[in-house]
Amino acid sequence: MRELDSLSVTIVVDNFYDALLDDPPCGKRFRTTPHNSLFAEHGLSFFVKASCDKKVYSFMFDFGVDGEALMHNLRLLDLDPKTVSSLLLSHGHFDHYGGLPSLVRYLSSSDVKGLPFYCGEGAFTRRFSKRPGKEVLLDLGELKKEDISGVADLREIKGLKEFLPGCYAQGPIEMESEYEEIPDNLFVQRGKEKVRDDFKEEIAIFFVIKGKGLVILSGCAHRGIVNTVRHIVKITGIQKVHAILGGFHLIHADEKRIITTIADLEAYSLDYVVPCHCTGFSARILFSELMKEKFIINSAGTEYIFKGYGDSS
Repeated sequence: MRELDSLSVTIVVDNFYDALLDDPPCGKRFRTTPHNSLFAEHGLSFFVKASCDKKVYSFMFDFGVDGEALMHNLRLLDLDPKTVSSLLLSHGHFDHYGGLPSLVRYLSSSDVKGLPFYCGEGAFTRRFSKRPGKEVLLDLGELKKEDISGVADLREIKGLKEFLPGCYAQGPIEMESEYEEIPDNLFVQRGKEKVRDDFKEEIAIFFVIKGKGLVILSGCAHRGIVNTVRHIVKITGIQKVHAILGGFHLIHADEKRIITTIADLEAYSLDYVVPCHCTGFSARILFSELMKEKFIINSAGTEYIFKGYGDSS
């Protein structure tokens, strides 16, 4: 697999923003100034710049809920989506595709056409959620192909895909761990039936940083963050995981599962773990207590920089 010289991952949208947090050891925070503050929301979006063989490639992975928030944050962070070479969607939930139509309109107005758009099979499917104490399913909507038409060129991920030099997507994720289960309150429309969602279309992104190991990006990890890491380690043969960033979907997990998850992730000699979005407050507390300096609390707008050995930039 091709290795990266360096990698920049900016989390454009996340559930939380704090302008007073110290910079992380591997990056920098966005600082609020008068009349210039980022928006936080229940969503997730990444802007990534990957340096491979002395060339830099950019892409976006997920797009948050609200298009206005996404475009506002991109502007304040001085990130121009016209520079990206690909768009990727982890799965078909509104808190990951919601900002996409606004982004597409912006790109269309800039005469961008044929931009590769990668997602798993089934991403354009209506989703539902069952809330505690409610019998009627909550309609979560669906992304429609016409929402991206004209600008994006749809390409389905079926297995391992190098979508840009040194940038890899994988889906579906194999279910291997004994304790990670897909949430039983999430449903999908299959024909005339609403059935439990298996999230086989959910994809994860990963990179190999020269001399450092794997960096893994997760949208929500509905099939399990440990399963996600194990699958990527299995297909790459690389045991060292430098960093994991993204949603871990531990929001409703009990303490035993969270502690087991942390122990299993630590087996890969993690240097940094950045739980975001749907990871949940209780899980973040335990990550902080058990992983100590390896844990980084994310704030929207933070840029994480991972440099390979020999990179002096």
